[in-house]
Parts: sequence; structure tokens; C-alpha cells
Amino acid sequence: MVKTWQVVLATVGIFIAGLVTGGATALGVVKWIARHPRVNPAAMPLFGPRPGQVQQFGPQLMRSFANQLDLTDEQRSRIGPIVKATAAQLSHERREVQLTSALAIEKMQDEIADILTPEQRIKFELLIARQREKLQQLRQSWGQPQPK
Repeated sequence: MVKTWQVVLATVGIFIAGLVTGGATALGVVKWIARHPRVNPAAMPLFGPRPGQVQQFGPQLMRSFANQLDLTDEQRSRIGPIVKATAAQLSHERREVQLTSALAIEKMQDEIADILTPEQRIKFELLIARQREKLQQLRQSWGQPQPK
């Protein structure tokens, strides 16, 4: 009969394999999009030259609207605050999601660590440290600031 710890360990292994696979796939997609900017030219003004530059969303969107819609000065003055407020709201929500996600992951890791043996816990902590290092390298390649 399969023991509970074996099922938990297998589940954690599958979860970690999914994280690694998903991260590698996402990185591959981002790199592919960076090399093929003309695949979806309508999306490019929204996202800027590099992934991860969310701060420039508002000004880039406004320039895109102004250039593609031939806005009058009066329309620009009315649309500008709407775009700016939306960009600020999205930035705030993005920070909230990042914090909530980080807390959920930390809680999950603590719960898993409580189940593991001391030897497994050491391996688990090393695995987490490697994943954090890969994430940090990914953020650096995108030019994003590091979380504090």
C-alpha cells in the first residue's frame, strides 16, 4: 500500500516539474515574441520594446491612440486622464497580485516543509533557492527591478 508521504512527495514533484516546465515555456514564448515583433503589430504599442515595462503602459497607449485615431487636442485632453487613471489602477492591481501570489507561494512552501523529513527539507530549500535564482535572472534579462 502506498504511504501518504509518498503520495505527497509525488504530488510535490509533479507540481515542481510543472513550475519548471511552465517557466521555461513562458521564457521561450517571451524570447520568441521579442524576436518576432511583427507577428502582432497591433499589440506592440501597448507593450513597448521590452517585456516587463508596465510603467510605460499609459504614455505608449496614449501615443498609439493619438497616432492611429488622429485625435484632436480636445480629445487628447479628455482621453489622457482616463488612460493615466487606468494605467495607475493596473499598476496598483499588479502589485497587489504579486504580493498575494508571493504570500500564497510562501505559505505553500511552509506547509510542504512541515510535512518533509529534515533531509527532504534541505533538498526542498535548495530547490526553492534555485527557482528564485532563475526567476531573478529572468527579471534581470527583462530589465525589471528586483522586489524588495
